[in-house]
Amino acid sequence: MSAIPIKIVRRQDKALVDAILHTELTPKVLGDTEKEWGPIRLAAAKKLHAAGKFQGIPQHFHWDWDRKSGKLKLLSYQSLGIECAGKFQGLLMVDLAGRVARIDPDVGKPLVYIEYLEAAPWNLSMMVDTPMYCGIGPVLMQAAVELSCDQGFHGRLGLHALPQSEGFYRDDYEMQCCGPDASFEDLPYYEMTRVIAARFTTNSSGGAV
Repeated sequence: MSAIPIKIVRRQDKALVDAILHTELTPKVLGDTEKEWGPIRLAAAKKLHAAGKFQGIPQHFHWDWDRKSGKLKLLSYQSLGIECAGKFQGLLMVDLAGRVARIDPDVGKPLVYIEYLEAAPWNLSMMVDTPMYCGIGPVLMQAAVELSCDQGFHGRLGLHALPQSEGFYRDDYEMQCCGPDASFEDLPYYEMTRVIAARFTTNSSGGAV
């Protein structure tokens, strides 16, 4: 695994703590991480359901990174993760090939497609009373933008968002919504253009397309 030293914020005291961004996770790492995350995710969903808080049930509670890890057999797929205190605090899976932009001025040009992005359940207020670390999603989004730049895609990203996550992509990252995608369970499709990506990276000029 390629490892990059980074900092993340510990919620308890707002302190910056040492962490590692791994850019090439193996299927085994995803499987081992799911063994830790899965029971917590499921327990939180059951607790919210029993309390009648149906709107608060995480829409990704059924995700399984062990099953998703099979996609890493394809050369175009890559998984990244943030490790801190011996545990993975967030995971990201992207597809680097075969996806193109739908929004001007880059219609038809390649982009990095975000398949899955998830913070560890103990970092989410909807799942635990006292989350441990914050800013995991933004760090992974920054990594995705940088990866897009490294690929020569100028930071362009695309993804289908769960309704609970739309605010994060739309408001925090100014991604543009193309509306519901009938070919993808009617989930809304979002894109980050090269213009928007330039606001989130210092490396947005690389590449030729």
